[in-house]
Order: sequence, then C-alpha cells, then structure tokens
Amino acid sequence: MLTETTPRTTRTRTTNVGLEMDYSCICGRRFATERGMKIHRTKMGCLNMSSQQQRTAIADKTLENQSQVQNHSAKEIQAENRDDVPRHPSSDKRHKINFPPASSGKQWKDLDSKIVLKIESLLGKSTLEHKLATFGDIVYQTCLDTFWAKQTQTKCPPQRSRRQLEMDTLRKQKRKLKKQIRAASSEETNGLLVIWRQLKARHSALSRAESARKKRSQKRKNQERFIRDPFQFARQLFQQPKSGTLTVERD
Repeated sequence: MLTETTPRTTRTRTTNVGLEMDYSCICGRRFATERGMKIHRTKMGCLNMSSQQQRTAIADKTLENQSQVQNHSAKEIQAENRDDVPRHPSSDKRHKINFPPASSGKQWKDLDSKIVLKIESLLGKSTLEHKLATFGDIVYQTCLDTFWAKQTQTKCPPQRSRRQLEMDTLRKQKRKLKKQIRAASSEETNGLLVIWRQLKARHSALSRAESARKKRSQKRKNQERFIRDPFQFARQLFQQPKSGTLTVERD
C-alpha cells in the first residue's frame, strides 16, 4: 500500500505486484484485464492496425501458389471475377426500361424467375462484396433484355401556319422594296411606294389576325389552368416577378 500526500488531499494507490498479464495487444503491450486492453486499443488506434493486417493476410493467402495434386502444376488462385457479369459504371446514364403494367402478373413472375436463375448462375460462390457490387447490374441487365428500353421520342418543332409563312414572305418583299426605293429614280419611286403600301396593308391585316389567334389561345389556356387549380392561378396573378439581385450595405 502506497500513500501519496499532497497539501490539499491524500490519495491512496494500490498496486498488485503478483498479478499476471494475460491480455496482450497487437502493438506488444500486455494488460491484466480485458477492459484495460480494450481501452488501450480504442485510444491508440490498434483496432485499425489489426483490421488492416488481417486484410493483408487474407489477400496474401488468396494469391499464394498451391499445389494439391502432384501431377498438376501450381496455379495462382485469385479472387473470382467473371466476365459475363454485366458492369455498368455509375456515371453512365442508363436507359429507361419499358416495364409492363402492374396488372400483368404473369410477366412479372417470369421476370422474377429469370432474375433468380441469373443470380444463382453468376453469383453462386462469389464473395459478399462481389455480390453487393454486381447485384444491381444483373437485375438491370435482365430487365433490359426482357422488356427492352423505352423509345425516346424526339420533339418535333411546331409547324408554322400558312398565315405565318405568308407574313415571312411579305416581310422579305417589303425589305427588298425598301432597298429598291433607295436606289430607284424619282419616276420609279412612286410606283414602288404604291406596291410597298399594298404589301404593308396585307402584312398588317395578317398581323392583326395572328395577334387575335394568340390571344384566343392564351385565354383558353388560362381558363384551363383556372379550372384545374383556381387557388394556384389566383396566387400567380398577384405574385410579383422576382428579378435582380439584392445589395444591402452594412451599417
């Protein structure tokens, strides 16, 4: 029994000299209790060292040369990596699958049996890490081979009406006549101006008709939006548009 005396308190420390050190750590230190060894491993990081050494030992054991039969030559035993397992990098964008409706139970049962057979044939004796890495790819590839990918529909640009095509033609003719009027003589200017006024009147009539058509289309769309969700439509009417950036100086 050892007694330490300080100016304020008196502490007593007991040492067991004959206690055996039965618990040893990977770093070489020995401890009398298992709890002390665990505390040491947690503080000093010996658990990470032990797990790393175990992984290295397993890798070395997998890659070592073994000769079980004398008539056969030694071969390197490596981790199983089958080429028929589909691989899809996570960065690549996969195609959408054309799945059947949920009511077609027979197709879904056939797909389930195909997936089970595919997984059993490809991942029968592989490691857990290999199964987790390739399970999703196998399921996706099986579904893709069974139901194929969805056909992406390309959006066609809207076709222009005859009125819009005529307006484009009139606009080009008016621009061409303007250039001729600037380069024409005084005798030819009056005739070209008459033709230009006729084209302008026709173009103005077509523009008014096109503007009325757009207003009718916008009115029909607003009515459909109001019938679909009147509260959202009213909220958008009174909501102020947001633009610009807020700059506030510090006081």
